[in-house]
Amino acid sequence: MVVPTDIQVSFITGAFLADLGAPVIAAAARESHERLDALYDRYRLRALAYPALFVGPAATVFMLGWPAWETQYWSARFEATQGAPLNAGLYGGFLFLLFIGGWLGNWLGFRWVLAGARRRLRGLYLGVLAATAALVAWHWPAPIRLGSHAEFARDPSAMPYVWQDSSFFVSFCWILAYTALPLAIWSVHIWRSRRQLGSRSIERSPS
Repeated sequence: MVVPTDIQVSFITGAFLADLGAPVIAAAARESHERLDALYDRYRLRALAYPALFVGPAATVFMLGWPAWETQYWSARFEATQGAPLNAGLYGGFLFLLFIGGWLGNWLGFRWVLAGARRRLRGLYLGVLAATAALVAWHWPAPIRLGSHAEFARDPSAMPYVWQDSSFFVSFCWILAYTALPLAIWSVHIWRSRRQLGSRSIERSPS
């Protein structure tokens, strides 16, 4: 979880969950407007809970412990926040945009699923994922080097690898599991909802 990627992750999560639940969403739309509204509220809650309870806290741990790494050495301003409200406000703005990303991904996902544009939705969030990966690759070796912004600007190859700092690496592994677990649980839950929907359709079909 790093600042240059987390907003995109929130957006992709909201869009992906809507894409995964497309058959359930379409069935709810056919059933009633009330049923669709209730389902939308449930998906929106997940899309907003993810940045609020998982991505945001995870990013905050790294921001307080290793601010240069968390911001991938883009600016020294993130390290100089004490007594500098404008610098500190940059991180506050980032947390706000996490919510916007999650909400937008879910809202757009529902809108395009209901419009029959699921392929377009998938192309969009996969495109955002590819662009994010390209951004990380372009700023390499920032993800695997640990230190200050000044050290990275001077000579990244002289900095230790992230796995050489046991405190950082253990924290990273735990937080990675913490942020991945809800995605796995929600994906399984939605997949089961799809299977149950398919089972009901078979039972209702004439023999």
